[in-house]
Amino acid sequence: MVSLKAAAFLDPVRDIYEAFTIYTFFQLLINYLDGERALIIMTHGRAPVHHLWPLNHILPKVDISDPHTFLAIKRGILQYAWLKPILAVAAIIMKATGIYKEGYIGLSSGYLWSGIIYNISVTVSLYSLGLFWVCMHDDLLPFRPVPKFLCIKLIIFASYWQGFLLSILVWLGAIPDDVPEYTPDNLAAAIQDALICIEMPAFALAHWYAFSWHDYADNTVSSARMPVKFAMRDAFGVVDLIEDSKETFRGDKYSYRVFDSSGKIIAHEDSNSRFARLKDGMRYKRGGEAKYWIPKPGEVRGEMSANTPLLNSNGGPSGSNVPSKHTDGSVPETTLDPDDESLYGKARELEFGDWNRSMDILGPTSVSINHRGVECIKILIVD
Repeated sequence: MVSLKAAAFLDPVRDIYEAFTIYTFFQLLINYLDGERALIIMTHGRAPVHHLWPLNHILPKVDISDPHTFLAIKRGILQYAWLKPILAVAAIIMKATGIYKEGYIGLSSGYLWSGIIYNISVTVSLYSLGLFWVCMHDDLLPFRPVPKFLCIKLIIFASYWQGFLLSILVWLGAIPDDVPEYTPDNLAAAIQDALICIEMPAFALAHWYAFSWHDYADNTVSSARMPVKFAMRDAFGVVDLIEDSKETFRGDKYSYRVFDSSGKIIAHEDSNSRFARLKDGMRYKRGGEAKYWIPKPGEVRGEMSANTPLLNSNGGPSGSNVPSKHTDGSVPETTLDPDDESLYGKARELEFGDWNRSMDILGPTSVSINHRGVECIKILIVD
């Protein structure tokens, strides 16, 4: 309101932080639910939900327990956090070169085209956020999501559509042009800034209620304080946004195998991931009481993963280094590693543990295996 030149550079800063706020709010909801993996596993087996109106008549139901569906929702939110800074920098360049023409709605106006791109981006982002809220509404109820969600959406939507309405009034000639030192475009921008200054105290009170400190005042949880400068650096840091964006837009870590639960829950019959998991290699055994993943083409069969059992079906250790049987049933000789043998010898000299007796690894059945891998398992258990 005081300096139009300063406003041209301060507005992009405000817009960039607005995009960062949407990302941090989404991460807050994710952390409420103990992280992405816990969220996807928790919703496995639930019935898919409809899209918001009117897209529910066009698009199929949403199953957020499908990692690819969750990834699409997350991408829809994150794209705004990166597109908004790009548009802010582009607006500064267009203002400096005189092609921005703020408030003018015409084909030669950079304001029009950047507004169209921005409108699509913010709509996709807030719709994705709303879709996530619909899918997880019942799980988020203890954390009072409605006032939090309204505070975030109203500030962003209200400020944008308020400015867009003023631009239309300028285009229609409803904004006076007889104010000293102000053109209709500059006057509309000043009115927008004045309205925001009036509205923000009301939103501050709403945030005071929605994001109350009482939500974090749990006497059963041990807490500690850190210096304010470190807390500020953590709150305004963008390293987590950068790293998270790399993984999200790359998308190679969001697969059925990575986000698979250890239980035997089957995806809902209305979920598209029900058969997608089977196509990806998931199989059931013992009448559906257990499940496993078959190796992908080109994948080493003995390769260890998070879901690989310590013992294979023959009772020996799993892994690619375990020698396979010959066709006559005999097991080839294993080449001993001197360094490994030295570790085994030191392990036998430990004060605790009887290394010369067999271990009951599988429960009620005592297993005696003469393979070096059993000794390795014993060492890991002691550690």
